[in-house]
Amino acid sequence: MWFLRLLPAFLLLPACSLFDDSDPREGAEEQNVCIERYINTLNRQDRNLLIQSQDVVVPVFTYDVTKMDLEAMNALMVEGSDQSAGIRLTQQFNEVSTAVARFKAEPVDEKGAFFLGHDPALYRVRGEAIQLDQLLAAACERQQADMRLVDLTYEPARANADNVEVEGTPE
Repeated sequence: MWFLRLLPAFLLLPACSLFDDSDPREGAEEQNVCIERYINTLNRQDRNLLIQSQDVVVPVFTYDVTKMDLEAMNALMVEGSDQSAGIRLTQQFNEVSTAVARFKAEPVDEKGAFFLGHDPALYRVRGEAIQLDQLLAAACERQQADMRLVDLTYEPARANADNVEVEGTPE
């Protein structure tokens, strides 16, 4: 009988999440939470590579900046950053998902590029050469409030740092 009294409470408990309108992209995310969240998206081989490899690579970080306010986003923009990449690609492909995929495949430099006006709004930027086992910590350290690491790619660093290739395109 006691079970029948508790049954309505057990049935309503999952419905509570329906009323939770919080977005996991909002607010600050601690570095260790960012690392754990991102590493859980990787397969075992990629996870082990990121944790154990001491190879030096040149990373490209992609962040979801949809929840950032304009002032914080303006702080990311530096002279020469590509603020219209998303608009150009959306107009070219007329499909947001295709434009996002193409945006993520485009070469980017240390000034960054933005895909704005849609959800997700993205910010991609090339980082400095770094050891692979330190890469994820560096990516999460760059993350600011209302910004989430969503993708991380890298290319091997070449001996001559002035001629580093990013995603197969020479600078």
